[in-house]
Amino acid sequence: MKVLQFVPSLNAYDGGTATYMQQLTASLGKLCELHVCALTPVKDFVPLEYCVPHNIPLSLWHFGQMKKAWMRLLEEVQPDVIHINCCWMPQIALVTHWAYVWRKKLSRPVVIVLTPHGMLEPWLISRNYWTRKLPAIWLYQRKAVRQCDLLIATAEEEKQHLSDLGWNLQIALVQNGIDVQRIEMKSAWNKPQRLLFMSRVHPKKGLEMLFDALSRFDKCPFTLEIAGSGDAAYVEQLKRLVASLHLDNVVAFLGPVYGEDKWKLIRSADVVVLPTYSENYGLIVAEALASGTPVLTTTGTPWRSIEQQACGWWVNPTVEAIHEALVKVTALSAADLEKMGRNGRLLAENDCDIDVKVNQLYQLYLSKLAKE
Repeated sequence: MKVLQFVPSLNAYDGGTATYMQQLTASLGKLCELHVCALTPVKDFVPLEYCVPHNIPLSLWHFGQMKKAWMRLLEEVQPDVIHINCCWMPQIALVTHWAYVWRKKLSRPVVIVLTPHGMLEPWLISRNYWTRKLPAIWLYQRKAVRQCDLLIATAEEEKQHLSDLGWNLQIALVQNGIDVQRIEMKSAWNKPQRLLFMSRVHPKKGLEMLFDALSRFDKCPFTLEIAGSGDAAYVEQLKRLVASLHLDNVVAFLGPVYGEDKWKLIRSADVVVLPTYSENYGLIVAEALASGTPVLTTTGTPWRSIEQQACGWWVNPTVEAIHEALVKVTALSAADLEKMGRNGRLLAENDCDIDVKVNQLYQLYLSKLAKE
């Protein structure tokens, strides 16, 4: 089987999606002939294993060049499965449409799959709805979703939301995963003082709530490190908020952190915090659990299990709920955190194995091809 995965960008600063593709290719590429295409230069891709990398032009101003490059790639690869990742960029919708048109010329089955990666969640659709999302829906987004044979949801909640949206009811659930065995677990735990946020710095991540929650302590008992990239203007806005809340000595903006430095940071943190409004998976949650670091996140993620397995806190995305959870954190000892950390590693080993998830995806490919 030949599979062509398309993702808009594979730069390291893109965070979760690029990291997901690293995990996916390392496993899926062992099962099929795998090609990966992005709109960014191949030289800027994150390291990928067991796949052939490609790129096509990004700019809509070079519409004809972009179409020609994509159609040429389809002719050269002759994929059995074309798997599109992400939504909202018109380039992604165009790639989907051109794949749909190309397939019509063939006398053999070709399956078009879409993984929205949480980009069709209600919170994200509602953001800038009238000025950006509704025009995009009318012009191209709904049509692109309908031209796919299968949608992949990464959580039960996302599957339900895609069903409620009603654009395409061919939906399957395949959770994301990580290579747990490659992740080193921390060997020491401390009384909780050091919080870590490691994700894309974006309004949906809820950092304003976290800052407000920290400011409610008479004397904040934590430090918070923020590792991730984001829009420069938005990052500056957050820094001004930190200053206005008198948290300058509490919050440190580190910028993006990669490679072994990333894993050292996760292991050295006492608690990883993801106070998000909406997340289809939350890769950093799985990575922290595998590292033995407890997690505080919100019901905007599909991570109810961290509360059920006693390896973190799963609270409503409100300032009050986050602050209340942080108060509970202050009462814990190093021994308490070690117990939670070991529970988290066990949860990651049992529920997050990338090979299991990728095999589910591969079987879906085979099933859809057989039905075409």
